[in-house]
Amino acid sequence: MPGQISQEFIDDLRNRVNIVDIIKDYVPLKKRGQNYVGLCPFHAEKTSSFVVSPHKQIFHCFGCGKGGNVYTFLMERGGLTFIDAVAHLAKLCGVPVPQKELSPEKARQDSLRKRYYHINELAVNFFQKMLADSRGKKAVDYLHKRGLEKEICAKFLLGFAPDSWDELSSFLLEKGVAEEEIITLGLAVKGQRGTLVDRFRNRLIFPIPNDRGQIIGFGGRVLDDSQPKYLNSPDTPLFSKGRQLYGLNLARAAIRKHEQAILMEGYMDVITAHQYGVTQAVGTLGTALTTDHGKLLMRYTYNTVLCFDADVAGQEASMRGLDVLRRLGIKVAVMTIPDGKDPDECLRKKGKDYFLKLIEQASPLVEYKLGKQMEKYNKDTIAGKVQIIQALLPDLYNIQSPVERQGFIQMMAERLSFSETAIHAEIRKFQTGVVNSEVGKEKAQRNMEQNITAVEKGQRFLIRMVMEVPEIIADIEKSGGNTLFNHALYKEIYQTNYLLRQAGHNIKAEDLITQLDNVEARQILTEILLDDELPLDWERIYKDCVITLQIELLNQKITEKNSLMTEYEKSGNVTKSLEIMAELQRLIRERQSLVSTLAKGGNTFEN
Repeated sequence: MPGQISQEFIDDLRNRVNIVDIIKDYVPLKKRGQNYVGLCPFHAEKTSSFVVSPHKQIFHCFGCGKGGNVYTFLMERGGLTFIDAVAHLAKLCGVPVPQKELSPEKARQDSLRKRYYHINELAVNFFQKMLADSRGKKAVDYLHKRGLEKEICAKFLLGFAPDSWDELSSFLLEKGVAEEEIITLGLAVKGQRGTLVDRFRNRLIFPIPNDRGQIIGFGGRVLDDSQPKYLNSPDTPLFSKGRQLYGLNLARAAIRKHEQAILMEGYMDVITAHQYGVTQAVGTLGTALTTDHGKLLMRYTYNTVLCFDADVAGQEASMRGLDVLRRLGIKVAVMTIPDGKDPDECLRKKGKDYFLKLIEQASPLVEYKLGKQMEKYNKDTIAGKVQIIQALLPDLYNIQSPVERQGFIQMMAERLSFSETAIHAEIRKFQTGVVNSEVGKEKAQRNMEQNITAVEKGQRFLIRMVMEVPEIIADIEKSGGNTLFNHALYKEIYQTNYLLRQAGHNIKAEDLITQLDNVEARQILTEILLDDELPLDWERIYKDCVITLQIELLNQKITEKNSLMTEYEKSGNVTKSLEIMAELQRLIRERQSLVSTLAKGGNTFEN
């Protein structure tokens, strides 16, 4: 949300630009009718499904669902925060960004954060100085042995922590850093005698930057047989291992250029990859992939290749990572390195071309999982085939493209010598179970256009009406207001728009997108607004829509009353049961009246 910048400036700045001109710098667009179309920059496609509306100043991809206004596009495609997107647009327009005065607490937090970055920079300088010192010879020899050149070591700010109890701490104290600050940043701990003890000792040091290049933490590798082999900074005000990707500050441009990120595990894998020109590589700092990792990647690309170590632990990590990224909508493939080599060893022994060929041959999610399940179960028995297929049903179900799903079904049928018809039957059984759950119902409504109910169509049409014919809101409020929306996202869109208008804002679609916190809500809104123009008989459709939603609301109330009446009957409370029955009969008569009215006018929202 806006943060320190006034909403008035944010809205005025957006109105200064044409979204088509901004997006054209990223995506080739062609005019088609009133809109512009092109290939979506957020997912791989061969047919243009990405639409930009100069009239409404919004974009939407009808393939992957991404949508929003100019700020949303800059955030999603350029990997920017909201504040950075505003600053970027202001720079393009040649206008300064006015800043609101910070609250004392916010000013204190910002100052403290800058202080912590400065202290980490001091630590980087210390470690680099130690690497160049005679005591760092062992670390330098190790780097040479691993084939790393001086330039790449400098690029990644590599350093060395001497075999000393408190040399770093003493250096920082001399620079005016307080003991508490050193401990807070995880650079030292308090020893038994109450003195500072450096966390990193006799280790090769890997400074860890955030995606902007600011140092947030450190990793250290032993140069002997000590344990643990790798040691990272603990969680600090700047650093959380499950939220960072090593090398992202250096890989951002290459990730955008190649439309792909290569995810590795270790520091050395990433550094070696960059030395060999595979500069879209980033590392997970040795942790399992998290949702935060995925969201960070989504700022730059929706295409990812997992390149974890070929050992059992690495392969299991790949499996877990696949599901984390898939659930976020990221397209994932898995690269397998032959002979159990890790990426670092593969690059040094086989070279860049061989490595890039392996990336091209990376297996899509379902194909990779099929191979793993075929290793786990006996594919030569009927029971084994069934176990393999059932293990893959969630993945097949989540493939939105019917063509892609059919391709994987054919592949599975061939490899398992199993009937395609039987696999389809298993998917239908699985789908029935999912759709019968509450989460499944919502997912089915949201993702399968052919199965959208009359009720959801009605809610979508109402959302469109309040944006394009805002004077109709008063009538909607009389008819039930936000109670007409049983879908949480539609309710959020309607209520946000209603409250802003009640506060006196003459809000437009592109304004509302900025105000919506929920990404799915923004995407649904842009999809609704980029439908065809309103039909000439929209007033009749609107009336049908309201009646349809009122009937649905009554259906819900009748169901609730029936359940309540049953409970009173079971408990022997005849009086209450009769009261509920009378209310139930009134609701049923009201519903019948609305059904009759709808039948006379014609139900525009029939499936």
